[in-house]
Amino acid sequence: MRCLRQEQGTVLLLVLVVVALLSALLGDFAFSTLVDLRLTESFRDRTKAYYLAKGGVRFGRMLLQEDTNTYDSLDDLWAQPINHYPVGDGAVSILIEDHDGRLNLNRLVTGQGNIDVVIRDRLLRLFQHLDIAEGPELTAALIDWIDPDDEPQPLGAESDYYLSLPDPYRAKNAPLDTMEEMLRVRGFSPRLLQRLAPYVTLYGDRRVNVNTAPGELLMALAEEMDGRAVDAVLNARQRSPLTSLTQLRDLPELERAYGFIFRYVKFDSSCYRVTARAEVGSGRSLVKADIRKDDNQVLYFKVD
Repeated sequence: MRCLRQEQGTVLLLVLVVVALLSALLGDFAFSTLVDLRLTESFRDRTKAYYLAKGGVRFGRMLLQEDTNTYDSLDDLWAQPINHYPVGDGAVSILIEDHDGRLNLNRLVTGQGNIDVVIRDRLLRLFQHLDIAEGPELTAALIDWIDPDDEPQPLGAESDYYLSLPDPYRAKNAPLDTMEEMLRVRGFSPRLLQRLAPYVTLYGDRRVNVNTAPGELLMALAEEMDGRAVDAVLNARQRSPLTSLTQLRDLPELERAYGFIFRYVKFDSSCYRVTARAEVGSGRSLVKADIRKDDNQVLYFKVD
């Protein structure tokens, strides 16, 4: 009888152990299933957000194609940001910025490999107005990165410098392809690049659209531009977009500066940056595209 009870106790203990193991396995399975479900939902939301952001870029391109003005200004429909616009089960924000209202860094060096002193001096003045003391060194290093030779400018840096780094590489000796590439140029940091980004571009010609250029860049157009002249341009374009050189010439505050800037300004634009941010559930997506308006061509496309 005692033996039977012992056997029954052993069986009961074994059953309890098996039940405990099954419960642990079931709990682990349930947790793994929940994790997989969350990962699947997150992937689904990110995918939806990506296509929603991509659709935002397409909508931005449509706005640009519908703009038939002979001038471009911050009053145009494309320049009005769209913030958190609901679409389906998500929302999208769209921002379009004008590249031609910025300074084209690739124009620092001409197609013949020579320094464009007009663009160089503009960049030096821009650094000065932004209170960036290293402007001369940064400008020289950027010229050396773009120009076709390996002979450094005074204060510049060519392949000899970059090959001496712990992770060596050569100077590109060609135009910049992306703004992020500037981080490979001596002296440029992510913080500096972020500060400089609203004023510079890699597209367009030597001229700057005075309807969309920020005040700091207008000030950098010529040594003769002062605060009064810049304020006059900003106030005039706020009243009504500027469409001709005559309007600039007739501004009394530009009497001294006009002769130094009229060859290097314009009132229309051809290249734009379209940025679309989308949110769907827990998914987020950021898509950037540089667009040439004339032929609706995508010059640059990036997904963050």
